[in-house]
Amino acid sequence: MAVETPQPTVERDKKGRPLPPPGIAPTSYKLALIVPLVAVVLLVIVIVINIADAPGPQPKTVIPKLTGDTGLTVSPVNPFVPLVAAGEPPNDILNAVVIPDPAISLGSVPVGGEPTSFDAEFKYSSTASQGALYSFFHQEISGHGWKIFSIGPPTGSKGIEILAQKAGSDGWYWEEGVVIHPTSFGANGAQTTTFQVRLYQASADA
Repeated sequence: MAVETPQPTVERDKKGRPLPPPGIAPTSYKLALIVPLVAVVLLVIVIVINIADAPGPQPKTVIPKLTGDTGLTVSPVNPFVPLVAAGEPPNDILNAVVIPDPAISLGSVPVGGEPTSFDAEFKYSSTASQGALYSFFHQEISGHGWKIFSIGPPTGSKGIEILAQKAGSDGWYWEEGVVIHPTSFGANGAQTTTFQVRLYQASADA
């Protein structure tokens, strides 16, 4: 006659749920849910911080239509001439950079370029509008053999930036950058537009 092995008795609580063996604390599902909840809260906080730190939408730059008559002429003064050293920039590059007249010089602008390469920038003020200055520079830059490769907003400021490149007789490529800021109006209604012209030596194989 086979002897039946007694089955262990499982202790249950009042709701019939099995209790853990003696000496083992029951696992709380509520405590287990705290970890993922904390992770979700931290993720939401990080997302909110990133959204708050994200830069706002950049103002749209409107490129004016080109006009034939700007009312501006080419200035006889070239600010880069006094900076020529050891034939750099060469004459074909130097003579291809023009400044509109009338315009008032506001001085040079630090560029932070390589000290071994030519890099200079000057700032001006003009009574012409932003549109007139844009038409002037676009026509003169193209007419002096520069290849315009970019027109758009400048980095970190409002306005219109024109970037162009030209091969020099010295075997180097040169780049000209013009930034025309928005026109402002004084209390008497007079308009003022500032612009910057930069000339720098790019590379021998650009």
